[in-house]
Amino acid sequence: MTAVQLKKSDWESGSFLPKFPIPPIDTFLGTRFESHDPDEGVLRLSFPTKAEYANPGGMVMGGIVASFLDDAMGPLVVAATGGKCFPVTLDLHITYFKPVPIGPRVIVEARVDRLGRSTVFTNASILSEDGEELARAVHTATLRPID
Repeated sequence: MTAVQLKKSDWESGSFLPKFPIPPIDTFLGTRFESHDPDEGVLRLSFPTKAEYANPGGMVMGGIVASFLDDAMGPLVVAATGGKCFPVTLDLHITYFKPVPIGPRVIVEARVDRLGRSTVFTNASILSEDGEELARAVHTATLRPID
């Protein structure tokens, strides 16, 4: 499969590829496209860390952190398959290294580790403004053809 380029202009117009509108969760999360390198298999998105995402300790709730990570890996897989398949999660494992603070925007960098005929392995990291890794996801998904 030949990867396709995701573009900021498409993302901002409401779809990341033909047949793939930006899902409503991206509006809720405040997702912003930063960059995509299809040759390297890397997608970078950023997310605001809003007060409404706070847990009782004043940091971004773990489920929101997981959503940031998961949200970056899906479109990356669609692009990596040339728009031919979408991922259905089999396993999502998150490691939280440090709390994600409320306030500064964070970068999520997602990568394809291995793309097979029916399974894909990806990972994603949340990076602070100064590049420190705050959380990491390891993701396994089955590939479903797009009709």
